[in-house]
Amino acid sequence: MKIVETLKKDVESHPILRSKWLLERSTSMSFNDLILWLSQEYFVSIGFVDWFLLVAAKTRNQNAKIVLVENIWGELGEGNIADTHVSILIEFLTKLNFDFTNHTILPETKTYLDKMESIIAKGFFYGLGALGPANEYLLKLEYSQISEAYKKLKTEMVLPEGKFFQVNLEADEGHSQRMFELIEETAITDEAKNQVIEGNQLALLAREEFYKGLSRLDEEHLTKV
Repeated sequence: MKIVETLKKDVESHPILRSKWLLERSTSMSFNDLILWLSQEYFVSIGFVDWFLLVAAKTRNQNAKIVLVENIWGELGEGNIADTHVSILIEFLTKLNFDFTNHTILPETKTYLDKMESIIAKGFFYGLGALGPANEYLLKLEYSQISEAYKKLKTEMVLPEGKFFQVNLEADEGHSQRMFELIEETAITDEAKNQVIEGNQLALLAREEFYKGLSRLDEEHLTKV
């Protein structure tokens, strides 16, 4: 089995896509659920660009640097501050009347971000696995569930257009393909391939922390009711 097929299979079959919080919200999501998910994904969006920069700094392969920087450039709106993915998310949250003055990161979200940096610190190929399949490819599958839930919610109440989801889904499609091509081009030894596969698996496990935080708030809410 080719490495890309292995990586895709590892993502598609991973429990993260069947996490309790995600499964329940893909069927029925409240406005508060939406705000919670977006508010925590905000911190991930900020970290995302930093992760690519860190991985790009770990190789002397200029072609690899170009691919990674092109992905970063896309995330940064190709130089237009209003079109950066973080700016689009801020605008979306603002239209949803989110209170940024009380915006805090959940401990589990912080754990996820810290784990991602530690995986990337292990080396270039670990970083490729963590960013390509376990982020660009995973988020396409993950965001599509949230996007569908948002469309359902939008039929029940007045909400702005989901540009944030559209932009991310379109970007992740192209970005994930470029990352898979880069992995095929650079991970040519068994050791490199194994490191990419391990980086992917570690990052998928790390992403579970994100949903543990959301699920914990669910449980705390139930105990109060």
